[in-house]
Amino acid sequence: MRARRAALSLAERAAQADQIAQRALAHPAYRAAETIFCYCATQEEIDTRAILTDAFARGKRVCVPLCQTRGVMTAREISGLDALCPGAYGILEPAPDSPVVPPDKIDLCVIPCLCTDTDGYRLGYGGGYYDRFLAQTDAVRAVLCAEDRVLTQPLPREKTDLPCDLIFTERQVFVSGEK
Repeated sequence: MRARRAALSLAERAAQADQIAQRALAHPAYRAAETIFCYCATQEEIDTRAILTDAFARGKRVCVPLCQTRGVMTAREISGLDALCPGAYGILEPAPDSPVVPPDKIDLCVIPCLCTDTDGYRLGYGGGYYDRFLAQTDAVRAVLCAEDRVLTQPLPREKTDLPCDLIFTERQVFVSGEK
């Protein structure tokens, strides 16, 4: 999956991210959400800047992850992309004194993945940060994934893994949950 992702040119990656973002932005779960929690993409991941920018323009409350200790992150409110700076692993993150947003106040979580299956279980990067965080919220869980990395065969699962409700790809939206 990493090789498949790395084989894309920057232009292909940008076009793919734009198509995926347009699907997410048009979805009722996004439109209805007052507070969104959204990852800040690395160069390899599906870019989330269009989603974040749109959320600010619509007056939504926006929060992004801040990794604190190994395996633990919190949602921190930001007022614009300029509030982010490179943190651990070069990932953009908010300042440590940014306001904490309680997980129960979040309506939609947009989370990254390397790949996902059609049941909504995702393969992340092994730290368990998102699984631990998602266990604290009833928010709709959405993942952004290239369609060629959505698997029909189930991924290996652990009892702490939580499925995503929505999978946004460049061509369609898979609904895997009940929210």
